[in-house]
Amino acid sequence: MTILVTGARGNVGRAVLEELVAAGQDVRAASRDATSLDVPDGVAKVSADLEDASTLDTALAGVSAVFLYTRPQGIEGFVKAAEAAGVGHVVLLSSAATLEPQSAQSRIARLHHAVEQALAAAPFASTVLNPGAFATNTLGWRADIAEGVVRTAYPDSKIGAVHERDIAAVAARILIDGSHVGEALALTGPEPISFREQAAVLADVLGRPLPVEELTPEQAAERMTALGWPPEVPPEILRAWARTSREPSLVTDVVREVTGRAPRTFRQWAEDHRTDFA
Repeated sequence: MTILVTGARGNVGRAVLEELVAAGQDVRAASRDATSLDVPDGVAKVSADLEDASTLDTALAGVSAVFLYTRPQGIEGFVKAAEAAGVGHVVLLSSAATLEPQSAQSRIARLHHAVEQALAAAPFASTVLNPGAFATNTLGWRADIAEGVVRTAYPDSKIGAVHERDIAAVAARILIDGSHVGEALALTGPEPISFREQAAVLADVLGRPLPVEELTPEQAAERMTALGWPPEVPPEILRAWARTSREPSLVTDVVREVTGRAPRTFRQWAEDHRTDFA
């Protein structure tokens, strides 16, 4: 059984590779340009573009299961190529945005939902992972932390920040045992934690004070746009932060249910990523 991991250059994709290798699986890593892809020993590399079906035949040859990143452009081509290759199960990394009541008005949700729908109609089995806020989003604070401060709008927004290794552990378990077919799994960390509390944890782990400077929503949107976010996305994110300032994000126990162990805390994530803030 060969398992293909797309998006192998990403934080979650790399962690999925490591989980599968540790479990003794035959793994193939895919990226648009695999020549410079850094993978664990024993992992085969293949170049594949999810938006170009002509690149998928080689990547999917002999593959029984796929860890798939969301790419709305080209999903029809992927489904056809996966069917032709005899793929039996696809585990999709989607977003909790598709589970929100107002998802129809969300650009983020629409993009992910298009892929979810395509897989639901496909002739092979699929499982959707819907993680909430990634703990890795705080890596966006690195430049501010280098200046000794954390800048954010809605610092008291409480989110269920999830460790990328927990997402990967859930994905790997499902890819190996073929469970949770047809399900959508909402993944979170163990508890809601505010941006202010995250800053305090990072200050403790890094051993230096990190006061929080509150930005206006307009200032935060400008910073996001400057980082390359599509202009319609920051308002969606900021509305979510405003909402979770009033009512903390819900958390689930799905990580424990699938893997048999508790999800990692934000402190564990901060300790794992200490060197990223050096």
